[in-house]
Amino acid sequence: MTWLHAHTNRLNDVFNEAKDIVRQFPSPMDQLGLAYLAKFDASQEGSTKNYICYLLPYWMEDICELPAAAFNKLSLANVFVMLYYFIQDDIMDSSKGNYANKLPLANLFHMRFLAIYRELFPSDSPFWGYYETYISEWAQTVSNEGHSDYFHNDLMQIAKKASPVKNASTGALLLSDQAYLIPEVTAAVEQALVTLQMLDDWADWEEDLEEGSYNCLLAGIQKRLQLAETNQLTLEMIKQQIYVHDYLEAYGEIAVHHHERLLRLPHAMDQLFGFHDSLVQNILRLAQEIKDRRSALASGGFYYFLSNSERF
Repeated sequence: MTWLHAHTNRLNDVFNEAKDIVRQFPSPMDQLGLAYLAKFDASQEGSTKNYICYLLPYWMEDICELPAAAFNKLSLANVFVMLYYFIQDDIMDSSKGNYANKLPLANLFHMRFLAIYRELFPSDSPFWGYYETYISEWAQTVSNEGHSDYFHNDLMQIAKKASPVKNASTGALLLSDQAYLIPEVTAAVEQALVTLQMLDDWADWEEDLEEGSYNCLLAGIQKRLQLAETNQLTLEMIKQQIYVHDYLEAYGEIAVHHHERLLRLPHAMDQLFGFHDSLVQNILRLAQEIKDRRSALASGGFYYFLSNSERF
């Protein structure tokens, strides 16, 4: 996992710098901001890991030659981008309307990543055109997700839910005078974001089913069962498809196809590709674990007990 371990020290520095910045927020936003940041701090055990958000700048080293400080600034900016958009997600997903603290905090995060981008990119830089495009992509995608089957009809729209992440890759290419690579690198990043969403949707399918949120796994099962509406899915139907009929295996094959597409790109981004491969392997591993457990159960309860006993 070179894509992760090679950057541990720099990530620690980036998150420490982010903490120092948040400590300067006016009270009580400083403490609220530190608590929110801690949920996503890569160095903290049990935190939510969103590796692509803050590691993408470092993965760009495979094709960009820039001073180390530039990659660090792009990573720091993307930390605040991540925090800002996760608050937007929190607000959109909340039914209680408790935004009194979240909205001011989001604007402070927004102010910080804009300050970093202004330091890196002058007002006439093409970066700002891409920046606006990525905001528009995000807004359009999250607004239309509820009534569009992106997984089957427009796969890359799934990636555009996280379009602002691409500030880092596009920014690095512009700083290194390689704007001609933006379409190819954008395609690679978006492919990784699609597969990442697929894995996240496996983890969240029960919650998404309950809330009626769009979910790639559920959309795939809906199509396999030839149901007209997602709300026709029942918990029993889904479990049958996952645990009896091995839908996760077919789901994994889609991710394998994504990886093959990445490997055909002209410029190798080994760290991004390595990250993507880890996503694919996670889905395939989950599918195999389900099959193995089912086989063990079929062999009898006592055999299953022995095969899962740490003491035996």
